[in-house]
Amino acid sequence: MLAMGGAILAAVPVVVAQEPPTAYPPMHRLTQAEYDGTLRLWRQKFPQWLTLHSRGLSGQNMPVYLVKVTDPTVADTDKQVCLVTALHSGPERSGTTAAMAFTEWLLSDAPEAAETRRRQIVLIMPVVNPLAMFHTDRFRNEHGVDPYTGLGRSGKVWDVKALAVLKPEEAPELVAVVSVIDEYKPDVHVDLHGTGMQEYAPEQLGARRMYHGQIMFEVTGSAYSNFALRPWDWRVTEAMIAAGREAGFPSDRFEADAQRIFGGPELAPLSKKLWSGSAMFYTAHYGYAKYHTMASALEVAWEQSAIARLRGLLRIGNGVWADERVAGYPVNRVKSFVGTFVTAYGPSAAERRRSRIELWNRQGDFTLGILYPQTVARAAVVCATSAAAKRAIATADLPTLNRNLRGFLGAPAANIERFIGAGPEIKLGLETPPAALLLAKDDAGGLIEHGIGFRLRLPYRHATHLDLQLNGEPLAESATNGYESWSADGFTQVQVNVPPERARQTGLFFVTCSYQPDRAHATGWLPPPEVQQRLATAKAEATPPTFTDVPYGPHFRQTIDFWRARSNRPTPLVYYIHGGGWAADDKSEIHRHLDVRALLDAGISVAAVNYRFLQDANAARITPPVEWPLGDARRGLQFVRSKAREWNLDPTRVAASGVSAGGCASLWLGLHDDMAEPQSADPIARESTRLYCVAAKAPVTSLDPKQLREWIPNSIFSAHAFGFAGMSRAESFAPFLAARDSYLPQIRRFSPIEFASSDDPPIFMDFPTQDKPPVPGEAQTDPNHSAVSGLMLQRKLEAVGVKVELRYRGDSKSGHANIQEFLIDLLRPAPTGSQPQRKVAP
Repeated sequence: MLAMGGAILAAVPVVVAQEPPTAYPPMHRLTQAEYDGTLRLWRQKFPQWLTLHSRGLSGQNMPVYLVKVTDPTVADTDKQVCLVTALHSGPERSGTTAAMAFTEWLLSDAPEAAETRRRQIVLIMPVVNPLAMFHTDRFRNEHGVDPYTGLGRSGKVWDVKALAVLKPEEAPELVAVVSVIDEYKPDVHVDLHGTGMQEYAPEQLGARRMYHGQIMFEVTGSAYSNFALRPWDWRVTEAMIAAGREAGFPSDRFEADAQRIFGGPELAPLSKKLWSGSAMFYTAHYGYAKYHTMASALEVAWEQSAIARLRGLLRIGNGVWADERVAGYPVNRVKSFVGTFVTAYGPSAAERRRSRIELWNRQGDFTLGILYPQTVARAAVVCATSAAAKRAIATADLPTLNRNLRGFLGAPAANIERFIGAGPEIKLGLETPPAALLLAKDDAGGLIEHGIGFRLRLPYRHATHLDLQLNGEPLAESATNGYESWSADGFTQVQVNVPPERARQTGLFFVTCSYQPDRAHATGWLPPPEVQQRLATAKAEATPPTFTDVPYGPHFRQTIDFWRARSNRPTPLVYYIHGGGWAADDKSEIHRHLDVRALLDAGISVAAVNYRFLQDANAARITPPVEWPLGDARRGLQFVRSKAREWNLDPTRVAASGVSAGGCASLWLGLHDDMAEPQSADPIARESTRLYCVAAKAPVTSLDPKQLREWIPNSIFSAHAFGFAGMSRAESFAPFLAARDSYLPQIRRFSPIEFASSDDPPIFMDFPTQDKPPVPGEAQTDPNHSAVSGLMLQRKLEAVGVKVELRYRGDSKSGHANIQEFLIDLLRPAPTGSQPQRKVAP
């Protein structure tokens, strides 16, 4: 089948032999006379269970039948209602034949069928579009309307806002289905689809007979075209899938099996990587929109598969759902907020259905809230259904809330005040901003007529000593006027039941619950005791900085974290500059590349700097924008040196380190002539920028696009550093390369390799993503972080006598293994009485 759940796949040429192969003999085609005759026979044979009704006339005055199956010896009051339709009956013939086979099973003596008849009212509409089923084999009726999607010749025939059929005279099939839904207000609605003749061209229809072995890929729960048509609880879908699988019929799981996510407006550019379906209003959504009916769909290749999967669904309605206490489908929660729910009220299924429908159609005007933060041994939920109640809770301030509640509830509010006062919560967290609640106006909805419920879930299996209050008044255990509690789904479920006579008295429902957990769940993870002892974790979590976010400039990004090594004499310093293309990340990145604790243990202090990004410079119209991140790296270094006495630093033993763009900045500082301004009135600007050594991981050593392309033909780095913004690096590189000569003075000003000279400090460069020996002129797997860039700098520096170590994965070299080892080896303080081997200008 090509049309699955209304989604027509791209047409492809179909060649049909005049006579099918003998292995696939023709299948019997159900006629209208056989269909009508079968329904009448069932009515005659099973009058005690089956009633047959015509719910209207389709094209050419053909009746649209409703089959109702239930055991009338059991009162309908506590029965669930399940509607089964075949909205694409006609071309999708197996949907109709599955509905017929299912009805036949439901009328059988099978124990499960008998139990279902006792517990549920099952409504079946096997042929919604008889003209299509028995005559045209097309989706639409004689007026061009598709009963499944609601599409007509001029668009949708549905007014979704009003939940009405726009031209009922052109869509009698829809009117028939809607009349059934309006009368019975089903708890679930399952629509059956399948395979048939829908993709056969008129000249290919021939005798209009399918063949034995003509199947389709079966799917359960939803439609390929419409991901909004599905049960809201995936466990319902899985129950149907499991039942089918047990019978030998597996199912596709849509986006789950395709391993794709749903789309939306902001994801539109990724449309080819998203699930192909859309969220649309189909006829099966009518019950959901109006009555909170759970909708589902099945694609059917084999009738027995549909029976198995429908039985999996019916078992849910016959039994008690995973976290409920009464039998029935999981359809009674109408509004939620942070794990708490407004639920239908009622001891019987009929009462719950009536309450559910009222609350469902009014819940959009309710406001929910909880005490925040949520706290062990305490739970609270508030629901305001009237304008006066909304104004009473329209505050995050707890003293004001208490005062408002006293005015609204009177003396019982004192109990709520005591509950609030006994806890550490800081506010009432509301789903609607208080300012909006203060503007609430009374509407015509009035008070709740059919009762209301609330579900709290305490995060313990067996919480004890429950103390429930509603609006400050104690609640007793009761299924009709109070609360119930039970253990299910890992929670202690607490259901608060507010009967109609009580719900009509107020528009405010403030539920408080204190309880005793059945076990202690620890909060606040700490490392093992041995690690805590070695790292002093009990006093400082995970090696926190001595000073955090020390400003070295007015911009919020111009801050430094500093870790002070313990020492009686000035310590060397590692000055770390984070990566991120000068456009992302921050100084906390240091922990991904350096072991700060090991540096401190080696007697080396550490500073990590944040800097202004390229986008900050672009916004300020700085040219070139790279001047800001590199200038901030320089200023931060001078600032740290200015703190040498205060922070016990040796200003002559400062190393720079960084990754990617931070590595480039580190090399720029290390190779550049001293940028101190001795005559400046600013004492920080007078500090030296010279370094003792540099350790860089995956740095870019040049910002010259021509030079980079000569080294690495697929290089795309550096254009963004010179103002080529608003496009990808690959897109911006070509225009930058073309304009290179006009930018050359600026390029040379900020390219580390331009400053290579014999007085430069020792350099260590590591390229961990390099996957082959670096050869200039060869394309690289990771061109932005290639060892070729390091190799070219190494050659230039070694030519003037500067010591350089270049490492990459699998290089088989000896020496320092990484930047950490290099830094500790060169910076580790010399023993007392000895002199350091290298000095730089302070």
